[in-house]
Amino acid sequence: MHQGSRLVSCGAIGENGWVSQLPEDPAAPVSAPVSEQSEGNLETPVAASEELPFKPVLTPSQAKRANQTLKGMIISVVLTVAVAIPVVLINPASKADTYRQPVDVSEVASQAAADATFTPWAPVLPEGDYSNFARWITGNVDGIKYWEFGVVTDDEKFVWVRQTADANPSWLATVTDNATPAGEHLVDGKTWELRKKDKTQVLVSKIGNSTLMLSSDSGLETLESMARLAQQQLPGS
Repeated sequence: MHQGSRLVSCGAIGENGWVSQLPEDPAAPVSAPVSEQSEGNLETPVAASEELPFKPVLTPSQAKRANQTLKGMIISVVLTVAVAIPVVLINPASKADTYRQPVDVSEVASQAAADATFTPWAPVLPEGDYSNFARWITGNVDGIKYWEFGVVTDDEKFVWVRQTADANPSWLATVTDNATPAGEHLVDGKTWELRKKDKTQVLVSKIGNSTLMLSSDSGLETLESMARLAQQQLPGS
């Protein structure tokens, strides 16, 4: 059969599977004119190096489970808040007055006097000072009974007061936590024994028919104020 000299154009399959209508003539342009592309309404092919973003698709059951999990978290948070609010309302924020627990030292002292061989001291405190505890101790070191109370000063300093008629060296060492004797200290001319341990300082003196012991970590000035008060109010000083 006789073949003509006419060139036969064939379609070339591109990398993305689309068919090019251009002839395989080396002289032909690589791309068709813009006018021809618009007329043919051809879509621009996607380059092989470009990757389409992956969009995960949840199945109905997966979407249902995710929705249930979210609802569960919301319910859990709501329940937690519902439980926490009453607790906060019942326990308001602490204030300075919350820790003020004044006691009637005179009343407790009168009860202790029935068992004591001395008069338990119930001090008349300056304005702003108060006692936060008072008690009669029995059956402690060497069976010695003693009276004790705490005084909180107006400037929030603290003095621990102990009083007994039967003081001895072992009792003094125990109740002062083995504080070391550090000489003598005068308060308005009266001699007190001074003991020290760490920041705690102790003044010990016999007044009338009882031994009084004052301890504090707020400094000697605080102890002196309490010792001066005892010397003014205790009989036999």
